[in-house]
Amino acid sequence: MLARSKGKFRGLHVKQLAVLALAFSACIVQADETSFDVSGSYRLRYESLNNPIFPSSAQSRDRTNDRISSRLRVKANMSWDAWGFTAELQDSRVFLDDNDPTLRSSQVNTLEPLQFYTTYTPNDNSVIKSVSLGRMELTYGSRRLISKAVYRNATNTFDGIEIDSNLNDWSVKGIYLLPVSRLPTAQDALDDNERAFDKSFSERRLFGFFAVSPDKALEIQSYWFKEDDADDLNTKNRDLYSLSLDYTTSLFDDWEANVEVIGQVGTSHQTTSASDNVEKDVRAFLFFGYLGRKVFDHTFLRAEIDFFSGDNNSADDTIRDFDGLYGVRRFDIGPTDVYQGMPRRNLKSIGLRSVSKPTKQHNIMAAYKSFWYHRAPEGVDSFIGHQFEVRWRYQVLPSLRLALGGAYLLKGEGFERGDYSDNTTFVFTGALYTF
Repeated sequence: MLARSKGKFRGLHVKQLAVLALAFSACIVQADETSFDVSGSYRLRYESLNNPIFPSSAQSRDRTNDRISSRLRVKANMSWDAWGFTAELQDSRVFLDDNDPTLRSSQVNTLEPLQFYTTYTPNDNSVIKSVSLGRMELTYGSRRLISKAVYRNATNTFDGIEIDSNLNDWSVKGIYLLPVSRLPTAQDALDDNERAFDKSFSERRLFGFFAVSPDKALEIQSYWFKEDDADDLNTKNRDLYSLSLDYTTSLFDDWEANVEVIGQVGTSHQTTSASDNVEKDVRAFLFFGYLGRKVFDHTFLRAEIDFFSGDNNSADDTIRDFDGLYGVRRFDIGPTDVYQGMPRRNLKSIGLRSVSKPTKQHNIMAAYKSFWYHRAPEGVDSFIGHQFEVRWRYQVLPSLRLALGGAYLLKGEGFERGDYSDNTTFVFTGALYTF
C-alpha cells in the first residue's frame, strides 16, 4: 500500500503534547490549592541463558548470553481541583549483551518521556468518572490484549483518550488510542543504548472498550485495531476485531475457576514487506482457563490450560495465528527478555502453578508446563517440551525488593533441532528500589 503524504497529520507527537503540558502546568502553579508529589523506582537485573530457544543457529548467536538490565522511572503528579497532570520519565538500558539477535526496543528505551497526560474528574461523577488525554501507560483485564510491562525492561504506551464511566453499575472504559512505537529499532543503536523520541502514527489506531460487571465476575474487552503503511511505518495492514470474555467464579465453596475466550477476525497481510500486497482473512482465537484452591493457608495451587491458535501454512488465504496486540505474556508462558519464552500463538499447554506467601516479606512462585504446537511445521514433531519455572521475591525493606528465579526447558522432539538442541537453562536475579 502506498504511504500517505508527508504533510498529513501523523499522530500526537512529543513536542505538541509537551507544549500542552507546560501550558497546563503554568495554570496549575497559579492556583491556591495544589498538590504535587514525585515518586519513582530503579531496577537492576542480571540474566544468564544457556542453549537459547529462538533462534537456535550458531551463525545467528552464541550458545550463552549474559545481560545486565537497568530501568529508572521517575513520575511527577500534580492536581488542582478537578484537574490532574502526570509526567513520567523512563530510562531502560542493557549492558554485557553481545551478539544477541533478540535484542529489541522492548528491552532498550533510553531517556524517554514515558507518560504525560491530563485527567479531568468531574464533581458529579455518577456517569463519567474521569477523562484522560495524552500519552499513557494502560492495563486492562487479564493483560492479554492491552497492558503495561512488568518483567520486561521497556513498556507499552499510547497517545489518545480514555473515558472512565459508570453505566448501569458496570465500570466501562472507552478508548481511542494511537500505539506508540519505541525508537530506535536498529540493532546497533539498541546495543549502544542510543536514544530517539518515541512516536505514534495516525495510520495505526486502537479503539474500543473494557467493561467490568457489578459483581466483578465478568470482564469484557472489545477492540478494533487498524493500521496502514506510512512514510516511516511498515505494517501488515492489519484490520482486526478482538472480543474477550473473561469470567471468574467460586466453586464448591473453596475452589476458584477462571475462563477467558478471545475471538479475533479481520484481514491482514502475511508480512510487513512493501511488496506483500495480498490481503488475507484472519480467523484466530485464544483460550485460557484455570481451576485452583488454597492448599495451605499461605499457598494457592491451580491447574492451567492455554490454547493459542496457530498456522503452519503461509501459502493459503487465511491467517490463523493469534495476535496478542499490546498484551504481555510473561505471567502465562514464562520469562521474556533474555529467555524469550514461547510466543502467544500456535501453542497449547497444560500445567500447574503455585503461589506461596509464607510471610509478608516472601512471595514464591513455582510453575510447570508442557507445550505443544497447535499446528506443527511440516516435518516437525508437535511436542515442544516441559518447562519448569521458579521465582522468589523478598521484601527486605518497604522500599527494597530482591528477586531470584529461573526456568528450565526440557526440550521435546519438536525443539530438538538447530545448533542448540540441548535443554535450555535460564537464571536471573535483581533488585528493585522504590522512592
